[in-house]
Amino acid sequence: MCLGLAGCSTTRQSPSFDRAYSYLDQASDSATGKTAEAIKKAKEQIIAADKACSANTQALDEAVKDRNEAIKDAEVWKQKQRKALKELWIYRGAIIALVLWTFRDVLFGGVMFVARKFVGVPW
Repeated sequence: MCLGLAGCSTTRQSPSFDRAYSYLDQASDSATGKTAEAIKKAKEQIIAADKACSANTQALDEAVKDRNEAIKDAEVWKQKQRKALKELWIYRGAIIALVLWTFRDVLFGGVMFVARKFVGVPW
């Protein structure tokens, strides 16, 4: 149950400045003089922060998307390289087997005969 709640709470939520806007609007209705100017400056700063936050959120989303695509591409290339290396060793093994088959009389008749006698194998 805790994991389910934690999983549900991790949904992406973009920050909202609506509550701050409404508080500043309420305060500006009853403000006069320097207070009204300060509220106006605060509202401008909140608007700038909202725009910056939106831009950063979009940049983060694009970066995450690019990272996920790069990870997927790297995994595809890794699989391709493994497949190519597997095929390479299959062909190398076939060539080694062919060479051994071609020179079987020399290897197993001559060289191996001497090696067996050296080790002491009577046959």
